[in-house]
Amino acid sequence: MKYRVLSISMLAGIAACQSSPQPATLTDASPETLSVLTGVLAAAVDRAQIQLGPGDLTKESVISVLPPRPGPLEGNSPAMPTIFDIVLMDGDCYVRERQSGEMFPLTGIACTPAGAN
Repeated sequence: MKYRVLSISMLAGIAACQSSPQPATLTDASPETLSVLTGVLAAAVDRAQIQLGPGDLTKESVISVLPPRPGPLEGNSPAMPTIFDIVLMDGDCYVRERQSGEMFPLTGIACTPAGAN
């Protein structure tokens, strides 16, 4: 019994060490940074090529990945953009898919807390 209480309290302590994700923005929007970001987002939506929606990612923490354009035999497409949030967690930058909550690390990309710019 004593060991069970000890292990439960250790798990609670470990879980408490992780901070919750906070909104963030990119520190720069250089072509190199956007290339890495686009690669991560393309893998996240399982497409080879993507187009980002409008916005300044050094000022906004929301990224939209536009749906593929309709083919020549399609009329209007009901497809919606996939929305991601840039978040900072434990000093590391991630994009979080808004619908599923899945997180993808932005390795080599620096972020700052939103509103700090």
